[in-house]
Amino acid sequence: MTRTNSTDISSVSNYRAMRRRLFVLAVGGVLVLMLLMQWFSHLLNRSLLDDSYAQLQQQLVQVYQEDVQRTLEHQAAHLRLLLHNPVLIDAIRRTDRETMMREVYWQYQQKRQDNPHLEILHFHNPDNITLLRLHQPASYGDDLSELRPMIADANFLQQRRDGFEIGKNGISYRVAIPISDDGDHLGVVEMGVNIAHFTERLSQVYGMPVGMLFHRRAMQTYLEQHGQQALLEVDENTLVFPPMSDLMHAAGRLAISPAQGYTPFHFQGHRYVAHRVFSPRNYLDEEVGYLVVVADVGRQTDQVWTYTLWGSVAWIVLLLLLVLGQYRIFERMQQSIHNLAFYDPLTRLPNRRLLQDRMHQSLLTCMRSGQHMGLLFIDLDNFKQLNDTHGHHYGDELLKQVADRLREGVRTNDSVGRQGGDEFVIVLEGLGDNYPKANEQAQVVAEKIVQVLDEPYELSDGLVWHCSGSIGIAVCDDSLVELEELVRRADVAMYQAKAAGRNRYFVYSTNPDPGVES
Repeated sequence: MTRTNSTDISSVSNYRAMRRRLFVLAVGGVLVLMLLMQWFSHLLNRSLLDDSYAQLQQQLVQVYQEDVQRTLEHQAAHLRLLLHNPVLIDAIRRTDRETMMREVYWQYQQKRQDNPHLEILHFHNPDNITLLRLHQPASYGDDLSELRPMIADANFLQQRRDGFEIGKNGISYRVAIPISDDGDHLGVVEMGVNIAHFTERLSQVYGMPVGMLFHRRAMQTYLEQHGQQALLEVDENTLVFPPMSDLMHAAGRLAISPAQGYTPFHFQGHRYVAHRVFSPRNYLDEEVGYLVVVADVGRQTDQVWTYTLWGSVAWIVLLLLLVLGQYRIFERMQQSIHNLAFYDPLTRLPNRRLLQDRMHQSLLTCMRSGQHMGLLFIDLDNFKQLNDTHGHHYGDELLKQVADRLREGVRTNDSVGRQGGDEFVIVLEGLGDNYPKANEQAQVVAEKIVQVLDEPYELSDGLVWHCSGSIGIAVCDDSLVELEELVRRADVAMYQAKAAGRNRYFVYSTNPDPGVES
C-alpha cells in the first residue's frame, strides 16, 4: 500500500511538473510568436512605408521636371514672339532704350500679372553690355562678361542657353536667346523666374513645405557682390535665402547626403521625411543646389505602431482574430498609401498620377473601339485673388466646392481630377464614333461646367465669392495617338479661353481657324 501511494504521488507530481513545463512552453511559444509577428509586422510596415515614400518621391521629381520644362518652353516662346517686332529690333540696333521700353514694358507687366515670380527681362548687346533691364530701367551699361557667363556664352556661340544662374540679386531660372536681324547678331535677350516659381508650385500640389538650398561654390559670385549677411547658412557648404523655418533648416541638413531619396527624422516630437527631390543645374549642367520637400508622417507612423500593437495582443487572445486584425491593418495601410499616391488630400479627387493613367486608358479604348474621348482642362479665373485677400483657408474651401460641382456636373462614365493648384481636368469617354458630334457633346459638358462654376460660392464667415472658370477642350481625332499631344491641345485651348476673356470654353482645332469659342 505504501508503495502504491508513493507511486501515485510520484505520478501526480510528474503530471503537474509536466503541465507546468507545457504551460511554460505554451506561454513561451505565444511570446515568441508574438515577437516574431511584431518583427514581421515591423518589416512589412517598413516596406509599405518605403513604397509610399518612393512613390511620392517619383511624383515630386516628375512634377518638378515638368515645371522646369514648361517654364523653359514658355519663356523661350515669349522671347521669340518679342523678337518678331520689327520696331523693337530697330530700337535694339540703334540702342534706343526709350523705344525698347515702350514696345516691351506693357508685355512685361502683363506677364508679371500672370506669373508674379517673373522678375527678369534683360537686353544685352553683343559685347555683353546691358542695354535694358525692364525691372530696373535706370540701370544699364554694365559689362556682364565676368558676372554672367551664360550671357557671354550665348553671345559668343549665338545659341540659346538656359539654367539657374546667379545675378546681382540672387539665383533665377533664366532663358537667353540671341537676337539677330538680316544675318547680324545684335545681342541677347533673357527672361527669368525666381526660385519661388518652383517651390510654391510643389507646395501647392502636395501641401508640404518646400525649400531650395544652394552650394556655397555656386553662390561665389553673389557672395563677392553682397557678402554672406543676406543669406542663411545650413552648413559650411550650403546656403539659403531667408526666410527659412527651423523645420526646413533641420531637413536641409539631413538631406545633404542622403543614403536614398528620402531621410526620416524627428523634429520637436514629430516624425517627418525629408525628400531630396532634384538638383537644379546651371547652363553648363553643373549642380547649383537641391530641392527639399518635407512630409509630416507622424500620424501615419503612429497609426502603424498602434495597429501593430493591437495585432500582437490579438495573437494572445485568438490566432484567428490576429490574422483578421493584421489583414485589416495591412489593408488600411495599403489604402492609405493608395490614397496618398493617387488622390488629392484636399478635394479627394484623382491627382495628376491617377489622371495620367485614366487618360492613357481612355485613349487606348478610343483607339480600339473607335469611340472618341476628350479632355477638358479647367483653370479657375480669380482664385489667386481670394488667397491673397482672404487667406488660403478660404481658398481651400472654394476648391472643395469646385470639386463637388464638377462631380455633379459630369456624366457617370466621366472622370474628374485635380491637376494641381487651381487646375482641374475632366476626362470624357464614349463620345461616339462621329468626330463633329463628339466635339458637340464635349461642348455641352463644358457649357454646363462654365455655368455651375460661375455661380457664387458661399464660404465660411458669410463670405460670398465669385470665381469663374476657363476651359480648354481637346477631342481625340482619328489621327491622334499620343496622349502628350492631346494634353498639349487641351492646355493650349484653355489658355486661348483665358486670353479671350475668361469664364468661357475654347475648343482646340487643327484647322487654320484658332478654335471654337463660347
